[in-house]
Amino acid sequence: MYATHLSCVFCGKEYPIDVVYKCRKCGGVLDVRYDYEKLRDEVDLSELFSRKEDSLWKYRAFLPVRDSRNIVSLVEGMTPLFRAESLGRVIGLKNLYIKDERRNPTSSFKDRPYSVGVSMAKEFGAKATVAASSGNAAASLAAYSAKAGMDCYIFVHDKVPANRILEIQAYGARVIRVKGYSGEIFEMSLAASEKFGWYNLNTTFYNPYTVEGDKTLGYEIYEQMKFGVPDWIFIPIGTGPLLVGCYKAFKELRDLGLVNALPRMVGVQAEGCAPIAKAFEENKEEVEPWGTPTTIARSVSDTLVGHPEEGTYTLRVIRESKGYAIAVTDEEILEAIDLLAREESVLAEPASATVIAAAKKMTEDKIIDKDEVVVCPITGTGLKDIEIMSKLREKTPLISADIGELERVIETWMK
Repeated sequence: MYATHLSCVFCGKEYPIDVVYKCRKCGGVLDVRYDYEKLRDEVDLSELFSRKEDSLWKYRAFLPVRDSRNIVSLVEGMTPLFRAESLGRVIGLKNLYIKDERRNPTSSFKDRPYSVGVSMAKEFGAKATVAASSGNAAASLAAYSAKAGMDCYIFVHDKVPANRILEIQAYGARVIRVKGYSGEIFEMSLAASEKFGWYNLNTTFYNPYTVEGDKTLGYEIYEQMKFGVPDWIFIPIGTGPLLVGCYKAFKELRDLGLVNALPRMVGVQAEGCAPIAKAFEENKEEVEPWGTPTTIARSVSDTLVGHPEEGTYTLRVIRESKGYAIAVTDEEILEAIDLLAREESVLAEPASATVIAAAKKMTEDKIIDKDEVVVCPITGTGLKDIEIMSKLREKTPLISADIGELERVIETWMK
């Protein structure tokens, strides 16, 4: 295990690898640091990145778990990357690639941070986990906690659809509905964690170890691009740990001498909740909390109330990469869902489809050249937001068992 300590990304204060969530000096985000010289000396990196394994734990040398017996895995990661030729032609990109994160065990990218996060919970001797979420994160944490034999508590908004709650409960988690806005629900999870000793696994930047799972996305893209670096990587963001983790992976690869370039990172938000994109557009250094979200892209509707510094950190990383933060409308998201399904047979949830909407917009605006290599991870399945699909589809016809009626239906379709 090569992880050495935690370091605050704002003030630099260091902490041991232990149960520490935020910097106790300034409240900043903590980053896991490694002894890369020792790693380079002891690990055959060429063999590591060429080896075929089923899960992201092939990269365990770059992850913070000390004892492999504590690894909690459902065979996550190693999702396919494929060239989206048909969709690329439609939006004007010759080298558009889809990284299909729907193939993870609970059908979203959240299995990456939670495999690592729950493994660390086990290593720290935790008996229960907790988070505030109503979507992919909740289902994933519930599943990995069940695998680890830990109790799991999930706080959700009182208006969360019943189907989402049922999915979380299916893994044995306890779901508590809370009246209030997202910031209040988040604060409830923090208070419960402190009072009852539950290990907090909110996948904002609150838990520093979950971001290490996110960065495995970058290693896989590197391998699947034949040990190369794409020009652009588009990531849907609420607070942004997947974007930050993915970029961190490429920086590690560069510092280890495996690549010479870095990708430009694009953080994509919905217009109805876009605090990071707003700060980027207004050329501000700090991100301010958002008001009430008004978008169908619920999975990335983080207002940053109570933790705006996390958005500021993501904004800093986007700028470091010479990338962009961009917001797309619900109408553009719905169009992207339709394009993905029709052109590439990929059914994406609204938050996931934001990356396609943004790639299309930035290509039309000539920010991206048509020949550049663009990777768009599809972070979650549309089956978790099936009610949104009804906005795209016409009502199915009802006919008698009569060929004449069928002919009339077909005629209306052909018009």
